[in-house]
This record gives sequence, C-alpha cells and structure tokens, in this order.
Amino acid sequence: MKKFKIGELAELAGVSRRTIDYYTNLGLLKPERAESGYRYYTEDCLLLLKLIESMKNQRLTLDEIKGRIGDLTSNLQGVIGKPHGLDLQFLKQQFKLLENQMAELQPLVNNIESGQGVVATRVVLMRSMTLMQSLILYLSEVTPYL
Repeated sequence: MKKFKIGELAELAGVSRRTIDYYTNLGLLKPERAESGYRYYTEDCLLLLKLIESMKNQRLTLDEIKGRIGDLTSNLQGVIGKPHGLDLQFLKQQFKLLENQMAELQPLVNNIESGQGVVATRVVLMRSMTLMQSLILYLSEVTPYL
C-alpha cells in the first residue's frame, strides 16, 4: 500500500497541511510513524480525508463527522472478522436504506414548488453521496481480506 508524507497527502486531497494536522489531533486520521519519527499516511487515509471533506461540504460538524466515521469503523470491525471479510448483507441493507429514503422523498419533491424541489433534490443527493462514499470506503477496507 502506498504511503504519503503530509505534504503529498495535502496536495492529493486539496487541503492544507494544517488541516491534516488538525484532523490527526482530533483522531480522525491515524498516520503510521516511521523509525525516523516521520508520519506517513496510507491510501486509506487519503480516502478518509476525501470523505471528511465531502461531509464538511454538506455542512456536517466535525463532531458529527467523527460520529459517522466511528459508526463506519464499528461496522468494519464487525465485518472484517467474518469468514470471507465482505458482508454482502450489510451492503444490501445500506443500498435498501438509500432506496427507501429516495422512495419516501420522491412524492414530497413532486408536490413542492420548483425552487424548493431543487433544494430538496440537492439535500437528497448530498446524503446519497455520503452513503455511497461510506460504502466505497467500506469496500476499500474489506477488499484486502477477500
């Protein structure tokens, strides 16, 4: 797995080194330490950083983001111990949840004024993107165990 120094990670993710330091201090990112003391960030950290930035763009607070990442991590830890690593039932449940949310919201979107419909559609899309990004992160974590 490729490892990045903080400057490389910052450039790839489009954030500042200071932001990465801040997230690391909050416990959102967990770098590996080399014998020399340098911090190295894995590709998983890059994916997680992009997920964090996406959630921030959806106006989630860092506490909310930390909670969602914690929930995702808890689900991952439960899945990794399974015989084949990948819990397809978990993925099916997440996709079904997304489908149900979209089905519930569609009539509401159809019955509101066009300007409000655009706003509602954007909110639904942002939530859907968060779920999809979480699933991508989930898959990237469990795939090595297959």
